[in-house]
Amino acid sequence: MKLGREFVAALGTVACLLWACGGEDGGTDTSDASVSDVGGDVAPDALPKECNETKACTGTGVCRSGVCVVDPPGTNESKITEPVSNASTNQSPVLSCADQAAPTPAGPETVTLYGAVTRFGSGRPTFDIEVAVFDAATWDPSACEDEPTTEKKLDCYQEYGTPLASAVSVEPQKLDPAPSCANKDFNDDCPLGYECTEADGFLTCKLQFGLYQIPGVPTNTPLILRARYAGTEAFIASKWHDVYLFNVYLSADSADADGNYRYDATMVSDAQWILTPNTVFLPEVPEEHGVVGGRIRDCGVAGERESWPMSEVSLGLAREARRVVYFNNLENDSLPLVDRKSTNILGRFAALDIEGGWNVIAGSARVGGQLVSVGSERVYVVPNALSVITFPGLHPVFKQEAAGEFPE
Repeated sequence: MKLGREFVAALGTVACLLWACGGEDGGTDTSDASVSDVGGDVAPDALPKECNETKACTGTGVCRSGVCVVDPPGTNESKITEPVSNASTNQSPVLSCADQAAPTPAGPETVTLYGAVTRFGSGRPTFDIEVAVFDAATWDPSACEDEPTTEKKLDCYQEYGTPLASAVSVEPQKLDPAPSCANKDFNDDCPLGYECTEADGFLTCKLQFGLYQIPGVPTNTPLILRARYAGTEAFIASKWHDVYLFNVYLSADSADADGNYRYDATMVSDAQWILTPNTVFLPEVPEEHGVVGGRIRDCGVAGERESWPMSEVSLGLAREARRVVYFNNLENDSLPLVDRKSTNILGRFAALDIEGGWNVIAGSARVGGQLVSVGSERVYVVPNALSVITFPGLHPVFKQEAAGEFPE
């Protein structure tokens, strides 16, 4: 059943009531919005794990920002991770931005958006990848759900939407000799576009990630980025899955002095697409379903630090995944852990095998001895694709610098 933007917007209103009804004792978040209030063709069970004051959670789920979430096990507190060293801290996350509208600070109306096209897991170098920018307020491919066959649905998603702007990734400046690096789980010693790898007992920066730059991208505007292979070789195209990045917001006051704004896109290879569910003993995700993945980051502190990853956060979706998995603490060798029930220090998760369409993701964490919501965000599950979302914080830390002058 198609789930329209109107319903998701209504559920978004639920999220705004987090601190008023979130309950520090692990009680139920409530709201006066429900599926039946929306009307249209939305079935009462369109989002089975949606909750409010008239629709309670069943089983072990607790209502967190309008979604039933199983709270993290044990008594471990959520802490933030310092992103340069990937070292866990003793600091509690800042959650003041959770379920709040993003601010609109003063600054340039448009920026040159640039970054690397990173890659989740192993795969080919990310060259010839198109990064397209969409206005989140008008992006809604729900009509594709009405196509009669999976093939026609996938074609519809491929063709949907006119981007505000786009660019194709290019190879970074080649360095000869390649610089050395200190730790194969960190790329910080390497220029932007390079990954620290081990070969013949030596750690060396290897060219792995294409770079992109897009001028004229609006600030203070909710955006969606789409990354997909733009080349003509069918064999290479078969090795990639499209990736959509949600909750992208370029704060005007975070642009650099030249009007540039760094935000890395990402890709996922078909091998990694298969490996992740197989690692937790699940079959491959069918092409009519999709995956939601990303990281949980706190709100940061204005003028002091950006959004840092959060540990010990559990997640749930209003329309359930077959399984939500949480990963190890290795940046360059990320694998899901079979028995883990909450995020590790890097804040990384993946919700596997989800029916396509609009959805809502929410999380729970133990902060200051109390179980609280970390907020919720709406996300569209595109079939046969990875939908990436970071929340509640909007400003990840990007550590590498380009070897040459980039953006140009």
